[in-house]
This record gives sequence, C-alpha cells and structure tokens, in this order.
Amino acid sequence: MNRKALLILSFLIFSLIAVAQQRSISRYESSKSELWAGATIGVSRMLEDAPDSLVQEIQDFYNGLRTGWNYGFEAEFYINRYLGFGAKYSRFITKKEADSIVIQIFTTKYFIDISSEMSIHTFSPIVLGKLPLLHDRLTLTGGIGPAWLFYRNIGKAVGDTNMFKGSSPGLSAMFRVNYQIVPRLSIALEGNYIHAFLKEFTRDNGITEEVIKLDKENYQNISRLEFSFGMFYTFRF
Repeated sequence: MNRKALLILSFLIFSLIAVAQQRSISRYESSKSELWAGATIGVSRMLEDAPDSLVQEIQDFYNGLRTGWNYGFEAEFYINRYLGFGAKYSRFITKKEADSIVIQIFTTKYFIDISSEMSIHTFSPIVLGKLPLLHDRLTLTGGIGPAWLFYRNIGKAVGDTNMFKGSSPGLSAMFRVNYQIVPRLSIALEGNYIHAFLKEFTRDNGITEEVIKLDKENYQNISRLEFSFGMFYTFRF
C-alpha cells in the first residue's frame, strides 16, 4: 500500500471519528461509557515482494512467507456512544521450509535446504470512532494510532541457523463491523493495515550477535494487511 492509499484510509477513519464526534455532541445526554474487550483471529499478508536480486527459486520461497496467520486482543473504552480510545495487540506468524531447492549458477547446480519461521508482535494505542446502527445491533468502528513492532525471524540454510530480530515504530489503522448476537456479545469482521519499516536488526547465530544497520534504499518493509474474525463483549457503566 503506497502513501496515497494510506492517506485515503486515514481520511476515511478520521471522517468516521468526526461524524461520531458530531453525533456525540448532539446526543450527549443519552451517551454511556462502555468497555469493549475482544479477541480476533484471521489471515495476514505482508506487502513487500522478495527483491529481484535473489535467484528465482529463493524469491519464490520468500514470497511464500508473505502470507500467514494472525491473532490478537483488543480493549476499547468509550467515553460516550461514539468516541473512545483503546489498545490493540496482534501477532503475525508465518513459516515455510523447502528441501533440496535447486539453484543453478552457470553450469553448476546446487541443492540446498532452507527454512524460515517469522513472527511479528504489534502493540498499538488507538483513537476510535464508533457509529451504532439498527438500534445498536450493528456497529461500525474505525481507529488509528501509532504502533510498535517487534520482529523475529529464525532462518536455516545449508545447515546454519540464524535468528534475526529487531523493532520498529509504525502506524496502525483499523475498520470493523460488529453485529450483536445476544445482549452485550457481538461477532465482528475486522480489517487492519499496519505500516512499518525495519531499519536495523540483530543477527544472532547462537555464538555471537551482530547489529546490522540498513541503508535507506534497503529498509525492509514489514507492512501488512490483516483480515480477521472476532468476538467482543461490552461492559456498560
């Protein structure tokens, strides 16, 4: 997702928050404080392809790592029916292994075993706008806020194992549709966009650790999209 798309998404979320704020002013007397708590699970996809400088077989392997699973937990406190703030945690996991990948360099063929297990933890405080519809049975929620990502990748190639780890600030934006199935309990469909670049990381081979700082043109894009199903419970005050 490029910067233009990110700006459009942010505009839509802030528009929802602005509408919610306007409604909260006009209906302040009927507002209630609520605490929403929930869990989500779904699929994720990282946005950056493997670099073209890699041989095709290695590109295909790393592009296969772009898709994985996510799960997370959320807590949201609404100061009235329309405005609130909260915190999100999600974990993205993906792994892949391949035996005897064939790489040909000039006239020589090499057979290598390779595996990778990636995990990214994301923590984010968010500002939220909530729009209740259908007598509060259906709720649209948008939110945006800063994020902090913790990256880890355990890779193995030709018998050598290395752990790559690092952290990066970023931005998290979400949009969710909730439907109340019984009082206070709702199911949800949620989309998240998490934007971040890894500028340095630590390589650990089990004996020594080395901090590697990347040039700007080599920053690793760890941005991703998440699509999740969730359940939320509402506490009213």
